[in-house]
Amino acid sequence: MTPLVLLLALLAWQAGPAVDAPDADGLTALMRASARGDGEAVTALVSRQADVNLQAEGTGISALMCAAYFGRTEVIQLLLARGAKPDLKDATGASAADWAGAGSRAAAGDVLAKAGSQLNPFLNVGVLPFALMDKAGAAKRE
Repeated sequence: MTPLVLLLALLAWQAGPAVDAPDADGLTALMRASARGDGEAVTALVSRQADVNLQAEGTGISALMCAAYFGRTEVIQLLLARGAKPDLKDATGASAADWAGAGSRAAAGDVLAKAGSQLNPFLNVGVLPFALMDKAGAAKRE
């Protein structure tokens, strides 16, 4: 294990239920680790009972959506194996498959489609999902 994974695991262990606490941008440690593609950190956080289906307040973003946007197929498979729901929708109605499409990640979209995540043919928000997240984070900071 890398020092960062050990530190995350230690912090999660000390924090107890706060393992799912959002940061200033409304994202949890699991969402951040998923976006980075850090499978070791994801595993450590899930072992500390991080909720794989928790959705960020306001945006509805999940760890699976974060992994999908950046094409982190190994983390997607890890989250799905730990019970992540591929059919969750964010505040705009976008699924994890939509997030994979927004990030131009065909391989991630294929994995998600096989797991049951479907594209929303009516989705037309006009912004990338992370622009939506940034907007939500900026609103919280004001």
